[in-house]
Amino acid sequence: MGNNICKECNICVEKKSPTLFLAVTTKCKHDKNICSNCVERHIDANLNGKGDVFIQCPFEGCKKVIEHNDVKRIANQELFERFDTISLRHALRTMPDFRWCKNSRCGSGQIHYERDDAPIMTCRSCGEKSCYTHDVPWHENMSCAQYEEKSKESEAATNHYLMKHTKPCPKCGTHIEKNGGCNHMTCKIRSCSYEFCWLCLADYNEIRKHGNKKHKKTCSLYA
Repeated sequence: MGNNICKECNICVEKKSPTLFLAVTTKCKHDKNICSNCVERHIDANLNGKGDVFIQCPFEGCKKVIEHNDVKRIANQELFERFDTISLRHALRTMPDFRWCKNSRCGSGQIHYERDDAPIMTCRSCGEKSCYTHDVPWHENMSCAQYEEKSKESEAATNHYLMKHTKPCPKCGTHIEKNGGCNHMTCKIRSCSYEFCWLCLADYNEIRKHGNKKHKKTCSLYA
């Protein structure tokens, strides 16, 4: 009798209790035919694989985004907390006055209301000083104007461009420029093909195995 009331999941093709079948999002119009376990795995794969919090419903043809309340309703506590942390970091990155501390061991960040008028930003957590205007560790003994002038007049201009627009492959050192897309990078040098996170250079093989805790603490994808 129990088997007669079970439903089959469209993704894992297993028959399960109807109580495990919930609307993936509050805006979905299709039948509730994907089990919550598969939805959890779908969310987890997007967080770990792409670091993406804008996750679409896995139902074929459905483009509805799984929003914060949907994740809280469906996912287990550990997965929801990870989603919540990464969502917060994504939101902070969109705030123009927010800066992450440049101390790689810190992982804190703050809004600098004085902006360019008072470019020295002191981290409230560790005390490290950074430049709000250039988003780099504070350039001691130089004003922002002097820092820019030196960059233009010397080889530092090239280094500044490379530092700002490119990142070295952690394995072979080849400078790579990111042109849109996600933060999962693959070195284009065929003999290398190293996969890493654009934001913190963490090894993506480790991230696949152990999740987003393998990102560096200063990375917006770390959880």
